[in-house]
Amino acid sequence: MMNWWDKNFASCEFGDERLSNRGYSIGKKISQGFGKALSEIFKSGSELKRAYEFSPIAKQNLARS
Repeated sequence: MMNWWDKNFASCEFGDERLSNRGYSIGKKISQGFGKALSEIFKSGSELKRAYEFSPIAKQNLARS
């Protein structure tokens, strides 16, 4: 039986094998840690940074004018 993340992320294709593997890995970790903060799911700073960089959410400039 396939895991939920396999059904939802295994077929991700980003045109680059590294990106496809990263998408699967991030999706799997987020699925396993559902409801937790990203800083709890991704233990190292580099993992957390890669997850944020991979996110489609637009970067926000929070500097005051």
